[in-house]
Amino acid sequence: MKTILTFLLFASSALANEVRLRLDETAAYALRHNRQLAAARLRLDEARGRLLGAGRLPNPELEIEFSQNPRMPERTFEVGFMQRFPLTGRLRFEKAVSRAQLAAADAEIRDAERRLIAEVRTAAVKLLALRAQQELRAQQLTNSREQTEFITRRVATGEVAAVDATQTQLETQQLTVELLQLEASAATLRGELRPLLGFAGEDDIEITGSLAPPGAMPGRGATGPIRGDLAAVQHQAEAARESLSLARAQKWQDIGAGLFAGADRMEDAPEGFSNDYFLGFRLSVPLPLWNKNEGGIAEATAAAARAGREIDALTLSIRAEAEAARTEMATLTRLVAAMDGGLLPMAAQVEEQLRNTYATGQTPLTEVLRARSRRLELSQRRVDALRDYHLARVRYDAAVGRTFSTRGAAGK
Repeated sequence: MKTILTFLLFASSALANEVRLRLDETAAYALRHNRQLAAARLRLDEARGRLLGAGRLPNPELEIEFSQNPRMPERTFEVGFMQRFPLTGRLRFEKAVSRAQLAAADAEIRDAERRLIAEVRTAAVKLLALRAQQELRAQQLTNSREQTEFITRRVATGEVAAVDATQTQLETQQLTVELLQLEASAATLRGELRPLLGFAGEDDIEITGSLAPPGAMPGRGATGPIRGDLAAVQHQAEAARESLSLARAQKWQDIGAGLFAGADRMEDAPEGFSNDYFLGFRLSVPLPLWNKNEGGIAEATAAAARAGREIDALTLSIRAEAEAARTEMATLTRLVAAMDGGLLPMAAQVEEQLRNTYATGQTPLTEVLRARSRRLELSQRRVDALRDYHLARVRYDAAVGRTFSTRGAAGK
């Protein structure tokens, strides 16, 4: 039995390609090795490419014209050079829009990092909580095995009924099954954690340490760096405002200005044929009579208004997320303190007293087993409360944009 338990608790340590990380190391490891995040960072290169091509003049146009009189050797040849220029600040607005979009893309990457860190830390906290539950079952299994040996000796001497030994053996088997179930849950969590950390399918991860007791509560209204999603929305709002200016500037299309040179071969009777050469300047001005870009202006106006509303909504959501997580942390801190300060010591004391009285034949075995189950249940609830506290801490850090917080993290 001891060999089986050791295998259940430390099986992952024997696997090849295992990486051991503390809870406070998982975030940095994920940022370095997560493959989806590495692919998402390439979006910055796409945005930089758009910025590189924004705000440039169109290429100049080379114009060539030749005409021939089919009945006479008269002909005309002309070469022109045309360049189009904006009448408004269109190029400047295009550059500003692309620059804001690049900043939004960078903020979206930071938001992806924030969400990745929250996912990784959540899975790591759950793994540590499962290990604590396994340790509780292992301790209880050791006690149950010792109790079984003690009762078996008493059954052999006729001091207690054989049903008592059967009950303790049943408890031992039940705890063994629970350990197997916890190991299966841990394997599922490790499977979820592997791709987040950039692991291959055959690699394994071991989160070391344990969940520390609740730490100091953050102050109400405390904030970290601006969240990536909020920064992205703010930059998108800036891009929408610049797009509105661009749409208004696009009411006037580009003018064209150019030079041309040509030659004519004409018949001048009675002198005969002569060659004439000329130079000129050409200007093309489009008039906004039918299309004044009203649709583009209306669309950009609505987009700018929507972006402003999204900033307000996201700001309110962030505050609500942070306050909800902070309130949950405060409640769970009081719960863990109540269990550590009163319930668990009292349950252990009651169990010890009943074990002593059972040894002298004053208490039935069912009372001992009931007290043991009550203490195990309370210990499990304490682990669950501590797990939920750390999960709330992860949500709080993610809500306020504090992505690398190690306050109240795992013990080393």
